[in-house]
Amino acid sequence: MAEMEKLLAALRNSPAGTYARQAQNWVSPRYRVLRARYYKLEKRERRLLQLAALILAVLAGYNLIYLPILSYQSGLEDEIVARQRDLAEVRQMVVTYRRLKTELATLEKNTAPPAKDFSLTSILTTALNGAVEADKIGGISGEPDKPISDQFTQYSALLKLNGVSLAQLVDVLYQIKSLKVPVVVSNLSIRKHNPDPHSYDVDMTCSVLGKNA
Repeated sequence: MAEMEKLLAALRNSPAGTYARQAQNWVSPRYRVLRARYYKLEKRERRLLQLAALILAVLAGYNLIYLPILSYQSGLEDEIVARQRDLAEVRQMVVTYRRLKTELATLEKNTAPPAKDFSLTSILTTALNGAVEADKIGGISGEPDKPISDQFTQYSALLKLNGVSLAQLVDVLYQIKSLKVPVVVSNLSIRKHNPDPHSYDVDMTCSVLGKNA
């Protein structure tokens, strides 16, 4: 009990306690004057004053309580929408990542193993053995390597065949398709070989994607 009285005495003697006493001394006489004036008013005037006070209280509550709550709620809804949009973007990024990961795995399966001495012309020469006569091979010329990225390089070669039949062309394409190295045939050009209308001159570009050694 004594400690409580000491605490109250300390509060009364503190700057806050001094300020509270000064405020009370300033408010008390004015409050009494206003109260006396209020009770001197007629009953109708007091009701009008009460109504005005009620209206002021409602306006104060609307501006000081309702509007801040409404603003906070609106801001919260905007924040939720923004977070939902971010979540949708993250999910889309995850889908894209998984798709790219799958494409990369497929790409790695369809690439030649890394080798410093990789030669597409040698591979094509081996593939043509037995598929077509040597005199009908117009040439196999390698083209400049094309770096795709730090990990992959595209190797290309131009294959020329002279006077081959359709059956021989099919055999050549089958041999290339059957290679362990995934060679892709592009820019296939077929022309009739004069004077034999049943034989053809063929130009084709063969490419393979290889891992860098």
